[in-house]
Amino acid sequence: MFKYKCFQLIIFPIVVIFSFIRIILKKDNIFSIKQKLFCIYDFQKFKDLEVAIHFASIGELNSIRFITDNLLNKKILLSCSTLSSYNLAKKIYPQYQIIFLSFDFSWNVKKFLKNTHIKKFIWIDSEIWPNWLEESKKNNIKNILANGRLSDKSYNKWKKISSFAKLIGRNYDLIFTKSEDDKKKFENLFLQDALYYGNLKFNLDIKFQSRKKNNICFASIHKFEFSKIIEIIRNLDHSLFNKIFIIPRHVQYSEKLRSMLDSELNDKIYIHNKFGDTVDFFDQSKLVFMGGSLFNHGGQNPLEALSRGCYLLTGKHIGNFKKEYYDLDKLNLASIIETSLEEISKKINNLITTDIQNSEVISNYFKKNTKEFFNMMDLINKC
Repeated sequence: MFKYKCFQLIIFPIVVIFSFIRIILKKDNIFSIKQKLFCIYDFQKFKDLEVAIHFASIGELNSIRFITDNLLNKKILLSCSTLSSYNLAKKIYPQYQIIFLSFDFSWNVKKFLKNTHIKKFIWIDSEIWPNWLEESKKNNIKNILANGRLSDKSYNKWKKISSFAKLIGRNYDLIFTKSEDDKKKFENLFLQDALYYGNLKFNLDIKFQSRKKNNICFASIHKFEFSKIIEIIRNLDHSLFNKIFIIPRHVQYSEKLRSMLDSELNDKIYIHNKFGDTVDFFDQSKLVFMGGSLFNHGGQNPLEALSRGCYLLTGKHIGNFKKEYYDLDKLNLASIIETSLEEISKKINNLITTDIQNSEVISNYFKKNTKEFFNMMDLINKC
């Protein structure tokens, strides 16, 4: 930990410069940087709160509902890392105080803990913050990792500093993972028991539309995929489709995408340019192609689209969600296409006019993956 703290002193000026660049790029603002970089808060607003739940971004935010609904202690503080997750959290949870968590600099952590009365930290997904964990432990604050995951890339990086990983791991009081594979990774890294009671991302409202038109949605499409998605669309038989929806992963690039499209397709294609409301497009779509899978990103979470009865398609880069996609492929709820863009277009053309009957299989799949959630909450409440 000493080397880690020395390293932080060295990089702090670089982080300051980088943070102000993010403000210029509108990825942060003065309000968020004051909290994240300098730990400037109105502590009076949350000095009496006792349970802090930290989620980095929107993906993790969508995992916390079961926890917030079933925590016995409702003195909850929510913390996040991105502007988009902050804005969405304010909309979903107006009853709670929401902040940007300060970066993992020891002086920030000590200041925060000195001015609050947090008794329990619940860290969502892959949030491993060494100083926060160590200082919390020193202050007799419980640390719980929920829905913990480690990509193969992250796991291999941590293995290179395994002694440091063991020091960090001993600060957790409970570790819950999102899969059996992640359970093994955390146990190997931290040399302590981890528990698997299901993936919290399955906690979704299941809703099926009785009749869907021949619509397809390309969801969470990264800017690096724009040209490939356009090629896929060009190879489609457009006469088969009522509407083609495209939802960019980052909506600020929606106009760039629009400028790349063929003008004759303007009436057929709708490009979403607002934050949120993606479920409405899943409700209207028979098929959904998930982005982040046509380059080495690791794919995107397919569960929200699945919960609305959509048949899923994806490219080959699905490392972050490979268990989910492999399970869905076996259940005939998704197709993983590892060959060419032309093959993706052919698959879409073949499926779009099919009468897809998948509601019972989807419902059973969600039930199977949520049945042990209350066992997890029982341990969290007792911790």
